[in-house]
Amino acid sequence: MIHLVTDSTSDLDAATATRLGITVVPLVVRFGADEFRDGVDLSSDAFYKRLASDPTHPTTSQPSPEEFAAVYRSLLQADGDSIVSIHISSKMSGTLQSANVAAQQVDGERIHLVDSETVTAGLQLLLLAAADDIAAGKPANAVAEAAERRRALSNIFFLLDTLTYLRRGGRIGRATAVVGGLLNVKPVLTLQDGEVAPLSRVRSRSKGIAMIIELLRGQMPLRRMGVFHAGAPEVLDELQAAVAAAFPGVELTQGQVGPVVGTYAGPGGLGVAYTKAE
Repeated sequence: MIHLVTDSTSDLDAATATRLGITVVPLVVRFGADEFRDGVDLSSDAFYKRLASDPTHPTTSQPSPEEFAAVYRSLLQADGDSIVSIHISSKMSGTLQSANVAAQQVDGERIHLVDSETVTAGLQLLLLAAADDIAAGKPANAVAEAAERRRALSNIFFLLDTLTYLRRGGRIGRATAVVGGLLNVKPVLTLQDGEVAPLSRVRSRSKGIAMIIELLRGQMPLRRMGVFHAGAPEVLDELQAAVAAAFPGVELTQGQVGPVVGTYAGPGGLGVAYTKAE
């Protein structure tokens, strides 16, 4: 049996993870001395509520190799078991490094690691495609190779209310080019080589959504898309309607950025992940 493993920065909801048989290893979020497992002890809604009221900026940490090793051992029960483990970009987190240490301790031959070079809904889309491959009967090495191939066909366009949280968390990457400058300007960002990179600046959320739609048109044909928000459910319907109208027939999922990714994105953000047709 092939087991699919990821981490909580995929922001998969529990029902989807259960339905697809995906094991999610949680990262940790801390508000001062208070420590929470991402998505286990702290929901997304509770996180954004606390983020708005707590003067302490949260911090995050990756799972330990021991935590990954315990998961891997629990899944490799039979001789025919294998694992495909797909994780947040290695340039954003040490999660993949922990997973790699654990894989070598447990069984490096049967555990196939993939650096998604993305996060949140982008990581989700790679997981959904990998689950399809497993259901289609592909062997584990082929599932991992397909995920690595698809990551070049996938990306995220996202609009943040502010760069403050990225800057505080040290995950700003190449987006330093859009720090400062005009007031009331919202950055439109993407990922390049697994780290945050700037695209443009807009003056309103509606203009940001329009720009994201145009950026997506340049990536056609598209196979799957995922719309997401960061503590801003009031904008999700607007975003989803705009994307669905612009790309009828393309499979579309929706969700919320969880506590770990939300620590760096901050509240009020939105975005679209996509995977091109192969």
